[in-house]
Amino acid sequence: MIDLKRNLAVQAYCFRHFKAGGPVALARKVREIGLTKIEISPPTDRALFKDTIQQYRDEGVDIASVFAPTLTGNEPAERSACEFAKLCGLKHITVNFALNQNVYQTFALAEKLAAEYDLNLGIHNHGCSHWLGSAAMLDYVFQNTSPRIGLCLDTAWAQDANLHAVDAVRKYANRLYGIHFKDFVYDRAKKHRDVVIGSGTIDLPAMIQAMRDIDYQGFAALEYEGEPENPNPALIACREAIEKCC
Repeated sequence: MIDLKRNLAVQAYCFRHFKAGGPVALARKVREIGLTKIEISPPTDRALFKDTIQQYRDEGVDIASVFAPTLTGNEPAERSACEFAKLCGLKHITVNFALNQNVYQTFALAEKLAAEYDLNLGIHNHGCSHWLGSAAMLDYVFQNTSPRIGLCLDTAWAQDANLHAVDAVRKYANRLYGIHFKDFVYDRAKKHRDVVIGSGTIDLPAMIQAMRDIDYQGFAALEYEGEPENPNPALIACREAIEKCC
């Protein structure tokens, strides 16, 4: 299984309040929580590719995954994201697909680019309100696409869509390319709130055991969207909770 004590990353969105400071500011937040890897969105300007990677490296942080813009069938934009991922030395990128009249062509283009750049694409399941949030829809997509298209399992959003995160690890073992460790609690109005992983709906020890059982070797990242102005205390607690289970 992936060594989570060495290879756990963090999703850059956790540090969105500090985005104006660029890669250096984000990298320093990553180091503050005791990690050295990050998942980011690719720069929109190819001229910034090498400089972005180098700025992170200069701060002791590696780009462990790319979260591509929503795929719509726009080949130049989607090829650009793949090129950035390969420049980073990646084998996986996290993706989402727009639901539009061209969705089947979008899947076909994604498969073509994934094969060309030797990448696996992990769909980010985004809860009960998202068209790719349910197990039924993920099953349909995977039955009609190549193994290049798989899952980046967001644990909290999976639970939100009644897809038990632990079960999902085993169910999609052959197409599980990424994991976002995330957890929610809900109020009486069913409004969610981010909490430290394992303190909400996620059975963290069972989650880690399921990853061991399938010898999971993909990408994994913390994601905590609460307290954007000061996310580090919660992120440190998330990291420590995972390390205790390893």
